[in-house]
Amino acid sequence: MVPDANLLGVYAPRSTARMNEEEVLARGFGEPHGAPPLPEVVKSTDRVLILIDDGTRGTPISRLLHHVVRELWAAGVLDKQIVLLTAQGTHREMGEKEMMRKLGDFHGRLRVHQHRWLDESELHDFGRTSDGTRVTANSLLRDADFVMGLGSIVPHRIKGFSGGAKIAFPGVSGREMQERNQWEAAQRISETVMGVAENSMRLRIEEAARLVGLRYIANLVSDRQGKIAGCFVGDPVHAHRAGCKLSRELNAVSLPQRADIVLIDSHPADRDLWQSAKGFYSGTMAVRDGGTLIVVSPNPEGTADNHPNVLEIGYRPFPEIVRMVNAGEVDDVVGASVLADLAQIVDRCDCVLVSPGIKRQEAERLGFRYAATPQIALDMAFNRQGREAKIAVLQYGGHILPVIDDEQKAA
Repeated sequence: MVPDANLLGVYAPRSTARMNEEEVLARGFGEPHGAPPLPEVVKSTDRVLILIDDGTRGTPISRLLHHVVRELWAAGVLDKQIVLLTAQGTHREMGEKEMMRKLGDFHGRLRVHQHRWLDESELHDFGRTSDGTRVTANSLLRDADFVMGLGSIVPHRIKGFSGGAKIAFPGVSGREMQERNQWEAAQRISETVMGVAENSMRLRIEEAARLVGLRYIANLVSDRQGKIAGCFVGDPVHAHRAGCKLSRELNAVSLPQRADIVLIDSHPADRDLWQSAKGFYSGTMAVRDGGTLIVVSPNPEGTADNHPNVLEIGYRPFPEIVRMVNAGEVDDVVGASVLADLAQIVDRCDCVLVSPGIKRQEAERLGFRYAATPQIALDMAFNRQGREAKIAVLQYGGHILPVIDDEQKAA
């Protein structure tokens, strides 16, 4: 229990007024941003590749596909000309049940491939961006005549917001682009990236997406209850920027000051610590230096099976991780980037993890204090911060974007 006298506030993304989701979807496809309607840009002979996000994202892909396929039919494109490619970046592949949930009645109807970011035999070299970054991505992009991406837009620690060109990079890219963007973002703090629609990482992936032929997107913005609040279709940049505005309106929450203690969940990023770290990324934007940040997450799949070096290396002070990467001592730079992100947070505040999926020794190896329950974690925080400590409770930590009033005025 959080005592009323200590409570700074309870904060969560907004819910929207009741609306007809099918009308929202139809309006999105009927009013594209920066591009003509889909039937006018696809030819009847085109081989169409559709990039879709994976099981770690809540996008109702099957609902989007109903609209997309209907639009492709209007252009004369048949089901046999359509291929789906799951854009899981460095995440594990989806299981059959996960695929069925994701695709609904399109499961078994359309051909589906899963991206494997480390399998060089499945990648094609598309050249380099203007800053010299090598652009490798799934070879199915090379073979397609028309490429579009489906996903959702929420605040994101590395790209500012998810969605848009992110479906291609890191979605279906090779390791060079993955490492370049992850490591560059790791040199920054959450406040300078999350909720910022245009940043160097975002601009790089948009340039790379043009190189690989991403022509069109359909991105959703949903409210805290998962209701579709907006559908943004068209050019990968123009449609994305329009969606970012609505996503910020729904997910940004205003706090009068930084709290001594922040209690936050990681929902809906709950699968493993690789995902639930979003709770730390958001929570650090609301806690004062030296305060206590408590993250509560189930993490049923543990820490990060896709990046074992997260546990192998464990917590190191941020400068030490930078030294290790610069010295070439780390093979998996993507994993080291997340360690660097977390190290910056651990170095500035007291971090407590409440998670049945993470063992105490694992949590402590990563620099967190461990608590079996939220109440125990809160008692630990009071012991460190004092009984007069002010507490902010943040909900939907995987999406929420804390904004501090005093800091906004100062800026």
